[in-house]
Amino acid sequence: MPRYMTPSAEDGKRLINDFIDETFGDLDANPDFVAMLRTVVPEMPADPSPEQLGAWAELSELVRDADFKARVRKMAEHQAAERAAGDQTGLHHEVTELVRERVRQAQADGVEPSSQQARMVLVELIAGYTATFGHLDSAEYRRELLTRLEIANDPRTERYFALLSTINGWPVPPSLAPAFDWFTQALRHHPVP
Repeated sequence: MPRYMTPSAEDGKRLINDFIDETFGDLDANPDFVAMLRTVVPEMPADPSPEQLGAWAELSELVRDADFKARVRKMAEHQAAERAAGDQTGLHHEVTELVRERVRQAQADGVEPSSQQARMVLVELIAGYTATFGHLDSAEYRRELLTRLEIANDPRTERYFALLSTINGWPVPPSLAPAFDWFTQALRHHPVP
């Protein structure tokens, strides 16, 4: 069986930087987000496991996938439009954590996105967003937030970070998709404050 060359750290940087240059390159997207993307690169160990090699192959394919690149480009364009409208916020870990925790609790309590109980959860979640981004809760803002969530909530984005974690030997972060799916559904059911 032939022995393949283990991808180098430079191979990893080139793979990710080419992807970021193509998808974010000429846009004024969130600079903190772009900087974070450029620092989280695959660094294959000298003696990688089959799982790490498989993750490298899948990541290489993912960042070359035209549909995925178009989706990430759309995210970048959305960020650039928000910045052009005055958004100067950085990364939004606190509001993401709020969504994760509050929706996890709602789901554990059996709260359906279409229910009246979901309205109260939604008020808390939107308050986190309005405090972070300096908006007021309104039907218009809920439409904008729904658009933001629909653009960002692509399972391939989570897969991208899971593959990087596998290659680098880091714990794979828990999925945010169920929380953001619930949040998106709740916004669709309750478009008016």
